[in-house]
Amino acid sequence: MRKYILSFVAVIALIANVYSQSNVNPDISLIGTFSTYTDLTKNSPDKGKLIFDTPQMELFVDGYLNPYAKATGNISYEGGSFSVEELYAEIVRGLPLDIQIKAGKYLVGFGQLNIVHPHAWAFLDRPLFHQVYFGPDGFNDIGINLSFILPTTSFYSNLDVGIFKGDAIGKNEVTTPDDEQSIIDHRGRSPILVSRLGTFFQVSDYGNLGVGLDASYGLHAKTNFNITGDITKPPVIENLYYTYLGLDFKYKYRPDDYTALTIQGEGILNHRDVSRTGSFGVNSFTDNMQKINTYGAFVYVDYLFDKMYSFGVKYDYTNGIVDDTPSYITLSNDDQNNTQGISGWFGYYPIEHTLAFRLGVQHLFYNYANGARKDPSTIFTMQMIFSLGPHKAHPF
Repeated sequence: MRKYILSFVAVIALIANVYSQSNVNPDISLIGTFSTYTDLTKNSPDKGKLIFDTPQMELFVDGYLNPYAKATGNISYEGGSFSVEELYAEIVRGLPLDIQIKAGKYLVGFGQLNIVHPHAWAFLDRPLFHQVYFGPDGFNDIGINLSFILPTTSFYSNLDVGIFKGDAIGKNEVTTPDDEQSIIDHRGRSPILVSRLGTFFQVSDYGNLGVGLDASYGLHAKTNFNITGDITKPPVIENLYYTYLGLDFKYKYRPDDYTALTIQGEGILNHRDVSRTGSFGVNSFTDNMQKINTYGAFVYVDYLFDKMYSFGVKYDYTNGIVDDTPSYITLSNDDQNNTQGISGWFGYYPIEHTLAFRLGVQHLFYNYANGARKDPSTIFTMQMIFSLGPHKAHPF
Protein backbone atom coordinates (compact mmCIF):
# COMPACT_ATOMS: atom_id res chain seq x y z
CA MET A 1 0.00 0.00 0.00
CA ARG A 2 2.80 2.37 0.90
CA LYS A 3 4.37 1.69 -2.50
CA TYR A 4 1.20 2.78 -4.31
CA ILE A 5 0.87 5.91 -2.18
CA LEU A 6 4.45 6.94 -2.98
CA SER A 7 3.87 6.27 -6.68
CA PHE A 8 0.69 8.38 -6.62
CA VAL A 9 2.49 11.24 -4.87
CA ALA A 10 5.29 11.08 -7.45
CA VAL A 11 2.81 11.24 -10.35
CA ILE A 12 0.97 14.18 -8.78
CA ALA A 13 4.30 15.98 -8.23
CA LEU A 14 5.29 15.37 -11.85
CA ILE A 15 1.96 16.68 -13.16
CA ALA A 16 2.15 19.70 -10.88
CA ASN A 17 5.67 20.44 -12.10
CA VAL A 18 4.67 20.27 -15.78
CA TYR A 19 1.55 22.34 -15.10
CA SER A 20 3.50 24.94 -13.17
CA GLN A 21 5.87 25.45 -16.08
CA SER A 22 3.04 26.53 -18.38
CA ASN A 23 0.53 28.02 -15.94
CA VAL A 24 2.43 30.14 -13.46
CA ASN A 25 0.81 32.93 -11.51
CA PRO A 26 2.57 36.17 -12.49
CA ASP A 27 4.60 38.30 -10.12
CA ILE A 28 2.82 41.51 -9.17
CA SER A 29 4.73 44.47 -7.79
CA LEU A 30 3.81 48.00 -6.81
CA ILE A 31 6.38 50.81 -6.94
CA GLY A 32 5.42 54.12 -5.34
CA THR A 33 7.29 57.44 -5.57
CA PHE A 34 6.62 60.54 -3.49
CA SER A 35 8.56 63.75 -4.15
CA THR A 36 8.60 67.26 -2.81
CA TYR A 37 10.89 70.06 -3.96
CA THR A 38 11.90 73.65 -3.40
CA ASP A 39 12.76 75.94 -6.32
CA LEU A 40 15.46 78.50 -5.51
CA THR A 41 15.65 79.93 -9.04
CA LYS A 42 15.88 83.72 -9.15
CA ASN A 43 12.58 85.38 -10.16
CA SER A 44 10.74 82.06 -10.07
CA PRO A 45 7.09 82.50 -8.94
CA ASP A 46 7.54 79.44 -6.70
CA LYS A 47 10.87 80.50 -5.22
CA GLY A 48 11.27 79.23 -1.67
CA LYS A 49 7.96 77.37 -1.64
CA LEU A 50 7.64 73.71 -0.70
CA ILE A 51 5.94 72.03 -3.68
CA PHE A 52 4.38 68.58 -3.34
CA ASP A 53 4.17 66.49 -6.51
CA THR A 54 1.28 64.12 -7.12
CA PRO A 55 2.55 60.67 -6.04
CA GLN A 56 3.59 58.37 -8.88
CA MET A 57 2.92 54.66 -9.16
CA GLU A 58 4.09 51.77 -11.31
CA LEU A 59 2.25 48.45 -11.28
CA PHE A 60 4.37 45.61 -12.68
CA VAL A 61 2.89 42.29 -13.76
CA ASP A 62 5.43 39.86 -15.15
CA GLY A 63 6.20 36.17 -15.28
CA TYR A 64 6.92 33.18 -17.49
CA LEU A 65 4.28 32.13 -20.02
CA ASN A 66 6.06 28.80 -20.46
CA PRO A 67 9.65 27.56 -20.13
CA TYR A 68 10.60 29.48 -23.29
CA ALA A 69 8.85 32.84 -23.01
CA LYS A 70 7.81 35.47 -20.53
CA ALA A 71 5.69 38.63 -20.58
CA THR A 72 5.68 41.97 -18.77
CA GLY A 73 3.10 44.70 -18.28
CA ASN A 74 3.73 48.03 -16.55
CA ILE A 75 0.88 50.43 -15.80
CA SER A 76 2.01 53.84 -14.57
CA TYR A 77 0.19 56.63 -12.78
CA GLU A 78 1.88 59.97 -13.30
CA GLY A 79 0.61 63.53 -13.34
CA GLY A 80 -2.84 62.39 -12.28
CA SER A 81 -3.44 59.96 -15.17
CA PHE A 82 -2.89 56.28 -15.94
CA SER A 83 -1.01 54.94 -18.97
CA VAL A 84 0.50 51.70 -20.24
CA GLU A 85 4.23 52.35 -19.99
CA GLU A 86 5.32 48.89 -21.12
CA LEU A 87 3.60 45.81 -22.49
CA TYR A 88 5.75 43.18 -24.16
CA ALA A 89 6.64 39.50 -24.49
CA GLU A 90 10.03 37.83 -24.82
CA ILE A 91 11.26 34.51 -26.18
CA VAL A 92 14.27 33.90 -23.96
CA ARG A 93 15.32 30.36 -24.94
CA GLY A 94 14.69 27.62 -27.47
CA LEU A 95 15.61 29.46 -30.69
CA PRO A 96 18.66 28.56 -32.80
CA LEU A 97 21.96 30.25 -31.88
CA ASP A 98 20.43 31.33 -28.54
CA ILE A 99 18.58 34.18 -30.27
CA GLN A 100 16.15 36.09 -28.06
CA ILE A 101 13.15 38.03 -29.39
CA LYS A 102 11.34 40.88 -27.65
CA ALA A 103 8.18 42.49 -29.05
CA GLY A 104 5.70 45.06 -27.80
CA LYS A 105 5.96 48.48 -26.17
CA TYR A 106 8.99 48.99 -23.95
CA LEU A 107 12.05 51.06 -23.06
CA VAL A 108 14.46 50.79 -25.99
CA GLY A 109 18.00 49.55 -25.41
CA PHE A 110 19.91 52.65 -26.47
CA GLY A 111 22.60 52.94 -23.80
CA GLN A 112 22.53 51.20 -20.46
CA LEU A 113 20.43 53.68 -18.49
CA ASN A 114 17.33 54.00 -20.70
CA ILE A 115 16.16 50.42 -20.00
CA VAL A 116 16.36 51.01 -16.24
CA HIS A 117 13.26 52.46 -14.60
CA PRO A 118 13.82 55.73 -12.70
CA HIS A 119 13.11 54.14 -9.32
CA ALA A 120 16.31 52.08 -9.75
CA TRP A 121 18.59 55.01 -10.64
CA ALA A 122 21.24 56.14 -8.18
CA PHE A 123 20.26 59.79 -8.82
CA LEU A 124 16.94 61.64 -8.89
CA ASP A 125 16.65 63.50 -12.21
CA ARG A 126 16.59 62.19 -15.77
CA PRO A 127 19.85 63.06 -17.60
CA LEU A 128 19.56 66.22 -19.69
CA PHE A 129 20.39 64.70 -23.04
CA HIS A 130 17.83 61.95 -22.45
CA GLN A 131 15.21 64.68 -21.99
CA VAL A 132 16.26 66.47 -25.17
CA TYR A 133 16.77 63.51 -27.54
CA PHE A 134 14.40 60.89 -26.09
CA GLY A 135 11.71 62.98 -24.43
CA PRO A 136 10.52 63.35 -20.82
CA ASP A 137 9.63 59.65 -20.53
CA GLY A 138 12.77 58.23 -22.12
CA PHE A 139 13.15 56.29 -25.37
CA ASN A 140 9.93 54.28 -25.13
CA ASP A 141 8.53 52.84 -28.35
CA ILE A 142 6.63 49.99 -30.01
CA GLY A 143 8.65 47.45 -31.94
CA ILE A 144 10.53 44.18 -32.09
CA ASN A 145 14.12 43.43 -31.12
CA LEU A 146 16.43 40.49 -31.80
CA SER A 147 19.30 39.80 -29.42
CA PHE A 148 22.33 37.67 -30.34
CA ILE A 149 25.03 36.38 -27.99
CA LEU A 150 28.31 36.70 -29.87
CA PRO A 151 30.89 33.87 -29.88
CA THR A 152 33.55 35.77 -27.91
CA THR A 153 35.45 33.55 -25.50
CA SER A 154 37.35 35.84 -23.11
CA PHE A 155 34.39 38.17 -22.38
CA TYR A 156 30.63 38.35 -22.79
CA SER A 157 29.21 40.33 -25.71
CA ASN A 158 25.86 40.63 -27.41
CA LEU A 159 24.27 42.40 -30.37
CA ASP A 160 20.75 43.85 -30.35
CA VAL A 161 18.98 44.86 -33.56
CA GLY A 162 15.47 46.30 -33.49
CA ILE A 163 12.88 48.02 -35.64
CA PHE A 164 10.43 50.42 -33.99
CA LYS A 165 7.39 52.51 -34.87
CA GLY A 166 9.17 55.82 -34.21
CA ASP A 167 6.54 57.47 -31.99
CA ALA A 168 9.16 58.48 -29.41
CA ILE A 169 11.09 60.43 -32.05
CA GLY A 170 8.02 62.13 -33.51
CA LYS A 171 6.54 63.17 -30.17
CA ASN A 172 9.76 64.95 -29.27
CA GLU A 173 8.92 67.59 -31.92
CA VAL A 174 5.30 68.17 -30.91
CA THR A 175 4.35 71.77 -30.18
CA THR A 176 1.49 70.81 -27.84
CA PRO A 177 0.34 67.45 -26.46
CA ASP A 178 -2.85 67.78 -28.53
CA ASP A 179 -0.74 67.61 -31.70
CA GLU A 180 0.93 64.31 -30.86
CA GLN A 181 -1.28 62.17 -33.07
CA SER A 182 -1.11 64.59 -36.00
CA ILE A 183 2.70 64.55 -35.89
CA ILE A 184 2.73 60.76 -35.76
CA ASP A 185 0.23 60.54 -38.63
CA HIS A 186 2.30 63.01 -40.65
CA ARG A 187 5.38 60.83 -40.26
CA GLY A 188 3.38 58.01 -41.78
CA ARG A 189 4.50 54.41 -41.59
CA SER A 190 8.17 55.26 -41.19
CA PRO A 191 9.85 52.83 -38.78
CA ILE A 192 13.21 53.55 -37.22
CA LEU A 193 16.16 51.24 -36.58
CA VAL A 194 18.00 50.83 -33.27
CA SER A 195 21.05 48.66 -32.58
CA ARG A 196 23.47 48.12 -29.74
CA LEU A 197 26.73 46.21 -29.38
CA GLY A 198 27.45 45.55 -25.72
CA THR A 199 30.31 43.90 -23.85
CA PHE A 200 30.90 42.97 -20.22
CA PHE A 201 34.31 42.43 -18.61
CA GLN A 202 35.50 41.32 -15.22
CA VAL A 203 38.45 43.66 -14.74
CA SER A 204 39.40 42.48 -11.23
CA ASP A 205 38.19 40.23 -8.44
CA TYR A 206 35.79 42.95 -7.31
CA GLY A 207 35.33 45.13 -10.39
CA ASN A 208 33.22 44.77 -13.55
CA LEU A 209 32.95 46.96 -16.63
CA GLY A 210 30.20 47.15 -19.22
CA VAL A 211 30.72 49.07 -22.48
CA GLY A 212 28.34 49.64 -25.36
CA LEU A 213 28.11 51.20 -28.82
CA ASP A 214 24.65 52.40 -29.84
CA ALA A 215 23.04 53.57 -33.07
CA SER A 216 19.61 54.62 -34.30
CA TYR A 217 18.48 55.78 -37.75
CA GLY A 218 15.23 56.78 -39.36
CA LEU A 219 12.82 59.49 -40.40
CA HIS A 220 12.13 61.91 -37.56
CA ALA A 221 9.66 64.21 -39.31
CA LYS A 222 7.95 65.24 -42.53
CA THR A 223 7.36 68.94 -43.12
CA ASN A 224 6.24 71.36 -45.82
CA PHE A 225 8.98 73.28 -47.63
CA ASN A 226 8.44 76.47 -49.60
CA ILE A 227 11.63 76.28 -51.60
CA THR A 228 10.85 79.21 -53.95
CA GLY A 229 9.48 81.70 -51.43
CA ASP A 230 6.23 81.94 -53.38
CA ILE A 231 3.19 81.41 -51.16
CA THR A 232 0.94 81.04 -54.18
CA LYS A 233 2.56 77.73 -55.09
CA PRO A 234 1.92 74.48 -53.17
CA PRO A 235 4.68 73.46 -50.74
CA VAL A 236 6.90 70.44 -51.23
CA ILE A 237 6.80 67.72 -48.57
CA GLU A 238 10.31 66.72 -47.52
CA ASN A 239 11.51 63.80 -45.39
CA LEU A 240 13.84 64.69 -42.52
CA TYR A 241 16.16 61.91 -41.30
CA TYR A 242 18.28 61.53 -38.17
CA THR A 243 21.16 59.38 -36.96
CA TYR A 244 22.01 58.84 -33.30
CA LEU A 245 25.42 57.40 -32.40
CA GLY A 246 26.07 56.59 -28.75
CA LEU A 247 28.79 55.36 -26.42
CA ASP A 248 28.16 54.16 -22.86
CA PHE A 249 30.06 52.56 -20.01
CA LYS A 250 29.43 51.42 -16.46
CA TYR A 251 32.09 50.40 -13.94
CA LYS A 252 31.18 48.88 -10.60
CA TYR A 253 33.62 48.05 -7.82
CA ARG A 254 32.12 46.00 -4.98
CA PRO A 255 34.70 44.59 -2.55
CA ASP A 256 32.01 43.39 -0.10
CA ASP A 257 28.27 43.43 0.57
CA TYR A 258 28.48 46.76 2.37
CA THR A 259 30.46 48.91 -0.09
CA ALA A 260 30.12 49.72 -3.78
CA LEU A 261 31.54 52.35 -6.12
CA THR A 262 29.71 52.98 -9.41
CA ILE A 263 30.98 55.17 -12.25
CA GLN A 264 28.71 55.45 -15.28
CA GLY A 265 28.51 57.67 -18.32
CA GLU A 266 26.87 57.99 -21.73
CA GLY A 267 27.29 60.22 -24.75
CA ILE A 268 25.36 60.82 -27.96
CA LEU A 269 26.06 62.38 -31.36
CA ASN A 270 22.94 63.61 -33.16
CA HIS A 271 23.20 64.10 -36.93
CA ARG A 272 19.96 65.18 -38.59
CA ASP A 273 18.14 67.10 -41.29
CA VAL A 274 16.37 70.24 -40.05
CA SER A 275 14.19 72.98 -41.50
CA ARG A 276 15.58 76.53 -41.44
CA THR A 277 14.31 79.85 -42.76
CA GLY A 278 16.28 81.02 -45.81
CA SER A 279 16.43 84.21 -47.85
CA PHE A 280 13.44 86.20 -49.08
CA GLY A 281 11.98 84.80 -52.29
CA VAL A 282 9.12 85.92 -54.52
CA ASN A 283 6.78 87.05 -51.76
CA SER A 284 7.93 85.22 -48.61
CA PHE A 285 10.97 83.65 -47.03
CA THR A 286 12.16 80.33 -48.41
CA ASP A 287 12.49 77.11 -46.41
CA ASN A 288 15.89 75.40 -46.52
CA MET A 289 16.99 71.95 -45.42
CA GLN A 290 20.21 71.85 -43.42
CA LYS A 291 22.23 69.12 -41.75
CA ILE A 292 23.33 69.70 -38.16
CA ASN A 293 25.42 67.89 -35.55
CA THR A 294 24.63 68.23 -31.85
CA TYR A 295 25.85 66.42 -28.74
CA GLY A 296 24.95 65.33 -25.24
CA ALA A 297 26.59 63.43 -22.38
CA PHE A 298 26.50 62.70 -18.67
CA VAL A 299 28.78 61.04 -16.14
CA TYR A 300 28.16 60.26 -12.49
CA VAL A 301 29.86 58.71 -9.48
CA ASP A 302 27.91 57.02 -6.68
CA TYR A 303 29.44 55.56 -3.50
CA LEU A 304 27.51 53.14 -1.29
CA PHE A 305 28.78 52.58 2.26
CA ASP A 306 27.52 50.66 5.31
CA LYS A 307 25.07 49.03 2.85
CA MET A 308 22.41 51.62 3.69
CA TYR A 309 23.90 54.99 2.69
CA SER A 310 25.13 56.49 -0.54
CA PHE A 311 26.15 59.83 -1.98
CA GLY A 312 27.09 60.92 -5.47
CA VAL A 313 27.54 63.65 -8.05
CA LYS A 314 26.59 63.94 -11.74
CA TYR A 315 27.58 66.29 -14.57
CA ASP A 316 25.31 66.80 -17.60
CA TYR A 317 25.69 68.53 -20.95
CA THR A 318 23.33 68.73 -23.91
CA ASN A 319 22.67 70.88 -26.92
CA GLY A 320 19.22 72.44 -26.70
CA ILE A 321 17.50 74.18 -23.82
CA VAL A 322 15.87 71.71 -21.45
CA ASP A 323 12.13 72.39 -20.91
CA ASP A 324 11.82 74.29 -24.21
CA THR A 325 8.54 73.73 -26.04
CA PRO A 326 9.13 70.94 -28.61
CA SER A 327 9.26 72.14 -32.22
CA TYR A 328 11.26 71.81 -35.43
CA ILE A 329 13.91 74.26 -34.14
CA THR A 330 14.19 73.36 -30.44
CA LEU A 331 15.47 70.47 -28.32
CA SER A 332 16.96 67.80 -30.62
CA ASN A 333 16.83 70.26 -33.58
CA ASP A 334 18.72 73.01 -31.71
CA ASP A 335 22.39 73.38 -32.67
CA GLN A 336 22.79 76.90 -31.28
CA ASN A 337 22.13 76.67 -27.54
CA ASN A 338 23.02 74.28 -24.72
CA THR A 339 22.23 73.35 -21.14
CA GLN A 340 24.67 72.17 -18.48
CA GLY A 341 23.91 70.74 -15.08
CA ILE A 342 25.56 69.68 -11.84
CA SER A 343 23.67 67.57 -9.32
CA GLY A 344 24.38 65.80 -6.06
CA TRP A 345 22.46 63.48 -3.77
CA PHE A 346 22.43 61.53 -0.54
CA GLY A 347 20.52 58.25 -0.26
CA TYR A 348 19.32 56.11 2.63
CA TYR A 349 18.23 52.51 1.98
CA PRO A 350 17.19 50.85 5.28
CA ILE A 351 16.32 47.55 3.59
CA GLU A 352 17.75 46.96 0.12
CA HIS A 353 15.25 47.11 -2.77
CA THR A 354 12.24 47.87 -0.54
CA LEU A 355 12.60 51.51 0.50
CA ALA A 356 14.72 54.45 -0.55
CA PHE A 357 14.91 57.96 0.86
CA ARG A 358 16.90 60.56 -1.09
CA LEU A 359 17.85 64.20 -0.83
CA GLY A 360 19.15 65.84 -3.98
CA VAL A 361 20.03 69.18 -5.54
CA GLN A 362 20.34 70.09 -9.23
CA HIS A 363 21.80 73.31 -10.64
CA LEU A 364 21.28 74.07 -14.36
CA PHE A 365 23.05 76.65 -16.58
CA TYR A 366 21.50 77.86 -19.85
CA ASN A 367 23.70 79.17 -22.67
CA TYR A 368 22.23 81.01 -25.67
CA ALA A 369 24.21 81.72 -28.81
CA ASN A 370 22.40 85.03 -29.43
CA GLY A 371 23.31 86.44 -26.04
CA ALA A 372 19.88 85.94 -24.49
CA ARG A 373 19.87 85.26 -20.76
CA LYS A 374 17.96 82.82 -18.61
CA ASP A 375 18.56 82.63 -14.88
CA PRO A 376 20.27 79.44 -13.69
CA SER A 377 17.89 77.15 -11.84
CA THR A 378 18.52 75.42 -8.53
CA ILE A 379 16.08 72.85 -7.17
CA PHE A 380 16.28 70.85 -3.93
CA THR A 381 14.29 67.59 -3.96
CA MET A 382 13.28 65.08 -1.30
CA GLN A 383 12.15 61.71 -2.61
CA MET A 384 10.83 58.51 -1.06
CA ILE A 385 10.39 55.30 -3.07
CA PHE A 386 8.94 52.00 -1.89
CA SER A 387 8.85 48.63 -3.63
CA LEU A 388 6.10 46.21 -2.69
CA GLY A 389 6.55 42.85 -4.35
CA PRO A 390 9.27 40.89 -6.14
CA HIS A 391 10.23 43.57 -8.70
CA LYS A 392 13.76 44.59 -7.73
CA ALA A 393 16.44 46.93 -8.91
CA HIS A 394 18.10 45.97 -12.18
CA PRO A 395 21.33 43.91 -12.01
CA PHE A 396 24.86 45.35 -12.30
